[in-house]
Amino acid sequence: MPVTSWRARALAGGVVLGATIVVVGVVGYLNQDWLIDRAIRHRLAHVSDHSFVNDPAQFQVLLCGTGSPEPSAARAQACTMVSVGGKLFVFDAGEGASKSLSDCGVALDDIERVFLTHLHSDHFNGLGALINQGWIWGRSQPLDVAGPTGTAAVVGALNDAYAIDNGFRMANMPELDSKRAAARADPVDIVIPLQAPSVRVYDAGGVTVDAYRVVHDPVEPAFGYIIRSHGKKVFISGDTEVSPSNLPAMQDADLVVHEAYASHLVRRAIPIMREAGMQHDAEIAERTIAYHADTIALAKQAEQAGVKHLALTHLTPYPDTAIKRHVFSKGMSEYYGGRLTVGTDGLVILV
Repeated sequence: MPVTSWRARALAGGVVLGATIVVVGVVGYLNQDWLIDRAIRHRLAHVSDHSFVNDPAQFQVLLCGTGSPEPSAARAQACTMVSVGGKLFVFDAGEGASKSLSDCGVALDDIERVFLTHLHSDHFNGLGALINQGWIWGRSQPLDVAGPTGTAAVVGALNDAYAIDNGFRMANMPELDSKRAAARADPVDIVIPLQAPSVRVYDAGGVTVDAYRVVHDPVEPAFGYIIRSHGKKVFISGDTEVSPSNLPAMQDADLVVHEAYASHLVRRAIPIMREAGMQHDAEIAERTIAYHADTIALAKQAEQAGVKHLALTHLTPYPDTAIKRHVFSKGMSEYYGGRLTVGTDGLVILV
């Protein structure tokens, strides 16, 4: 093709493209009100989405926070939501929980109850915002929050911390005053009897939830939770080392959402940290290995328990790419033959 012909075609193409952009711009300008209204309707439809509770026959698990205390690319720290029997249950509410839930289309005022696994801050950092925002957006009753001994003290302090803000909001929106009681949470300290591994903490509408004692020393007590419905069983581990005492909770579970600690990566990182002068970071890494769930030990226990699907959460160190997720779970499939998922924020699992 002659150069002049190529240049002529390029010029013509540029003219057509420019004209198209102008036309699109003009059409958009002339119809900007329609476009704005359409965007508003789309946004409101998202905000008022109640799809997670619309089908009581569904048993779904949403990983709303797969992060740990370390800064990471995770949308939120520890947070898992279960939708079952037309109810929403949230297990742990780490930093970013309410935003992550909202981004996933969860209507915060639909949440039936929050269960805390233990009182490490990364498991309740986001609870205050969850209580407050659920009330602002329509919750008409106090939010029930249950967890190990100390939960009442933590929730009481959060209620007090948000009291001034609540007053300001009611002054600006008098309609909220009629829901004054809903601006807070009602806490319950769960106590598992001595020598008992678990206690039932919810039983309604064909759904049961049992708090199960796990091993996270020196944190005591620390719980996992067993949810049963529709003939299915789900175990949410909370933070725990891999312990024989957890085996009954995992036994024949359709889904286990379990914290996971890639010890093989952390052990390699510790001497490099020390070489770099990061003594404090190395010390923290070394101390946390013992009371978290090593990926390989977890794979072996999941196989022993006959777990059908193992989903990893509370990921340390956080794997923010596909390659890193592969490295994170390296070796697990050699010991566990079920379905294995390295969790990501926003992942919905049908049980």
